[in-house]
Amino acid sequence: MSKNFYKDGKWIDNPNEVVVVVCECGNKYIKTREEQTACLRCFVKRKHE
Repeated sequence: MSKNFYKDGKWIDNPNEVVVVVCECGNKYIKTREEQTACLRCFVKRKHE
């Protein structure tokens, strides 16, 4: 499903879909990278361990 938004006096159709994924901890996050597998909070925890 695409989103429409208003810019510079014209309606623009945005063909990009936003992918919302649920992390193991239960938080939802927007997947912005292909290799991303966890929400930002869990990603930082794993990196510091």
